[in-house]
Amino acid sequence: MFTMEQFWSLVRTLLQTAGAALVTRGYEGSMQITVGALMTLITTGYSLYIRRKAGLVATAAALPEVAKIVTTPEIAAKVEDPSVTTRG
Repeated sequence: MFTMEQFWSLVRTLLQTAGAALVTRGYEGSMQITVGALMTLITTGYSLYIRRKAGLVATAAALPEVAKIVTTPEIAAKVEDPSVTTRG
């Protein structure tokens, strides 16, 4: 079915779509525009955060097909997963 990364990517896309719809809807009140803009900014920020190097390594390490990931000491220190190691 879906991995957790795929599921949260879908949720982020739906929230961004809803946020954009609220912003462009043309309501007279500023609350809808503010909420729409915040939804879009928060989901975009989270998307950027999860796709940083350590986030990508953590996502890959969580897959059952992945037995071991060898990476730099800096990234390995940021990922709390026993399958993520360094050379040496």
